[in-house]
Amino acid sequence: MSLKFRIPAGEKIVVNGAVLTNTSNKAMHFSLENDASIMRERDILLPEDAKTPLENVYLYVQLMYIEPDSHEAHHKSFQDAAQIAFLSTADNDERNRVFEIVGLVGEKNYYAALKLLQKYFKSAESES
Repeated sequence: MSLKFRIPAGEKIVVNGAVLTNTSNKAMHFSLENDASIMRERDILLPEDAKTPLENVYLYVQLMYIEPDSHEAHHKSFQDAAQIAFLSTADNDERNRVFEIVGLVGEKNYYAALKLLQKYFKSAESES
């Protein structure tokens, strides 16, 4: 089954580590026919934008997902970031979230880990 998606004019996506930019002045529609790691520009967190311990966890999960050739180095950084995120809070919900992310990463389900963190960031943003 293929994955169908739309890229707005000027937006970038990352497919298996390659950055693709829609240089057209209108949206483009694509169908991805095989298994690939894909992230939209709006979901990508730049290193300089990672300000919280959980954002650092997101950053390293993202890097493992879109740069599988550098998995070993990113995984070590992820482990360090997850430990810091766990130790930096006394909130049980947040600690459980870190455990869940670690479990998903252990299963190599980076996409689900990223989605879980995105959901948390959106709910935390709406509470502020």
